[in-house]
Amino acid sequence: MKGVKGSRSVTRAWRVHLTIESRKLGIPSPWIKRVLKEVLQHVDSDIAIAEVCEIHLVVTDDARIRVLNREYRRKDKATDVLSFPQFDPKEISGRSKRKAVAPGPYLGDLVISAETTLQQAKAFGVTKRAELVRLLVHGVLHLCGYDHEKVPAAEAQRMRRRERYIRAKLSL
Repeated sequence: MKGVKGSRSVTRAWRVHLTIESRKLGIPSPWIKRVLKEVLQHVDSDIAIAEVCEIHLVVTDDARIRVLNREYRRKDKATDVLSFPQFDPKEISGRSKRKAVAPGPYLGDLVISAETTLQQAKAFGVTKRAELVRLLVHGVLHLCGYDHEKVPAAEAQRMRRRERYIRAKLSL
């Protein structure tokens, strides 16, 4: 099921489950789902587990994401995106010594704060859709085992390059 890294061929029929807890972004759900599916198509070759074909995205507010950030990352502040991967990075990439057994079809969960997305869009001088796309790509890469925080600089740079590559390939 693995494709060629960076290829455009679609080898999975991705299913996106979307929960909108905050409507402050004002971006239609079908647009968000379409973009997220396209991002997932670009990382398809990064995912070695054939059964994985679903993701859940929650668009919430700063208060809710702050609670999650405090509970799961011990950081008592709102953030832009949180990723909750279903698999260990070595399992999802196929680099594990043991074969990963998928407990289900989920890649993981993403949670994005609508309020922080809007604040960052304004601060960065981009549209709210452009900022949401950046966060979707960033979050999905975390679900695929990429990291930029607790890794050597070269690994963080690898993630940033992959982010730029995917954003450049999206048909927005």
